Amino acid sequence: MNKPYLSALPTDSQISSQLNNAYFHDSWSIVLGQPDLNVFQQLIKLFQHTPEWIEWSMNMRNKITSKIGLKDLGSFKQIDTHKKENEYVAGDRIGIFTFLQRTENELVIGDDDKHLNVTLSIYKNEKTKVLTVTTIVHIKNWLGRLYMLPVIPAHRKIVPATLQILG
Repeated sequence: MNKPYLSALPTDSQISSQLNNAYFHDSWSIVLGQPDLNVFQQLIKLFQHTPEWIEWSMNMRNKITSKIGLKDLGSFKQIDTHKKENEYVAGDRIGIFTFLQRTENELVIGDDDKHLNVTLSIYKNEKTKVLTVTTIVHIKNWLGRLYMLPVIPAHRKIVPATLQILG
């Protein structure tokens, strides 16, 4: 089984311009175990097989942060399984994120609220069969900065743990 590793944002990613002034960003890659799945199918597989400890953590996050004015993001596994890939349009929810845009080899998802803006790129390199997930966070105020204190170390555990299932 392939292991996730820290990497760089692909140079032709749709979100490369968002790196400027980012409070936080990282990229994690993995050589795909099922390279025949397209980038959208990889994302759905990733969300549908999110480890239970991560789902539990999201549930706790939602309970705690709703008390301080952050929205309940729901669950990674909240995916409309009846909806076909080509039926997703900008603004639709996929798991805890909003679908923003897509190209043949990249999906851009994210979440924007009054405290921070999170954007993710899920990028599949067809030649190398490597999938790269890049997260970029821009904070808007002190609550966003406070929120990121526990999120950054958790994020560094969550992303590779979820990517592991794609290897």
